[in-house]
Amino acid sequence: MKGRFLVNSKEDLTEANIYADKSALILDWLLRIGVEKESFSLREVVKETGVSLGLVQRVFNALILKGLLQAQGLRTAKKFIFNKPKELLESWVSHYSIVKKCRIRTYRSAFSNKAELLKILKQSKLDQSVLLALHSAADAHGYKNTNLNALELYILNPSIRIKLEEVLQLEPQERGYEVLLIEPYYKKWIKQHAEKGLGICPLLLTFLDLYHFPLRGIEQAEFIAQRALEIKRIYKKIKN
Repeated sequence: MKGRFLVNSKEDLTEANIYADKSALILDWLLRIGVEKESFSLREVVKETGVSLGLVQRVFNALILKGLLQAQGLRTAKKFIFNKPKELLESWVSHYSIVKKCRIRTYRSAFSNKAELLKILKQSKLDQSVLLALHSAADAHGYKNTNLNALELYILNPSIRIKLEEVLQLEPQERGYEVLLIEPYYKKWIKQHAEKGLGICPLLLTFLDLYHFPLRGIEQAEFIAQRALEIKRIYKKIKN
C-alpha cells in the first residue's frame, strides 16, 4: 500500500550545507544554548552535541563567513561568540522546508479519531518507532492553536511504514488527511528525541516544520514563537 505524497517535489539532498542533517545538531545547540553563553569552544560544542570535531569546525567556518559567528583567539585558545540568533533562524527558515526536504504521505483511517489511533499505536508498540510531528507535536508541547485533529508522525525507520499502514488501517487520501506519515530529513536530530514510548518532535524543529507547512502551518508556527520561551527570545528579535 502506498500513501499519496502531500507534495511531489523534493530538493536534491546531496548538496552539503550548514543546514544538513548532522549540522542541524550544531545549529540547534547554538540557538538554544550557545546564545546564552558569553563564549564557548569547539570542544564544548563537540561534547554537548556528539558531533565530530571536523564537522563543528566546518559549520563554524561557514557561519563565520556568513557573519553569523565571531571567533577570538588562536588555535587551542580560540573562543567563539554567537550573538546573531535572529539572522541564523531567518537563514534556516529560508533554506529549509519540510515539504521540499521530507517524503510525506497522506491517509484516511478506519479508526474514528486521534485518541483511538494513539491507543492502537501504543498497543502495537509501534509508538516507540515514531514521533509526533507538526500540529500533533505543537499540541503535545502545549501550544495548540488550531482545531485540526489529525495524527502527524515522523517515522524513525522507513521500513516500518507498511506495518503502520496495516495496524492503523490506513488508506491513501488525495485531499486532506487524517494521518500523515513523514520520513524525516533531520534524522539525527529527531532520533535524539526518541523515547521508550511515543516521542515528540523537538520544539525548534516543530517551529521550522510548521513555518512552510501548507495547512495552517505559519499560523501555528507564529503561535508557538509568541509563547514558547525557547523560540520567543529569538522570534521577538526577528520581528524587530
